[in-house]
Formats: sequence, C-alpha cells, structure tokens
Amino acid sequence: MEFGPDGTLIEYAIGRGDAPEARPAGRWDASGRLDRGSGSTGQIVKSEPDRLEINWQN
Repeated sequence: MEFGPDGTLIEYAIGRGDAPEARPAGRWDASGRLDRGSGSTGQIVKSEPDRLEINWQN
C-alpha cells in the first residue's frame, strides 16, 4: 500500500510474473478510515513501524 500526502491510497496486488500491479486508487484520512477504489472500506486498528493492521469491510 502507498499512502499519498494528498489522501490518495494505492493498493498493489501481485500481477503477472509476480510484479506488483496497482489497483484502482482509493482515499484515506487522518482518522484511519480507508476507502478502496473497488468500493470496500476499512479502518486502521493498529500501526507499528513494521506492521499495519486494517479491519476491512466489504
């Protein structure tokens, strides 16, 4: 995942040949709410320097 300073969220999936492939852009805000480009939402529940836990809702 890539969190842009303008509130954009880019999620990467494993694509052809194991290369990362960007999914449709989503949005995030400072409260930890995430909106995927596909329509599902999530909430960051815990963050550490090497780990991010997200509760996704479809």
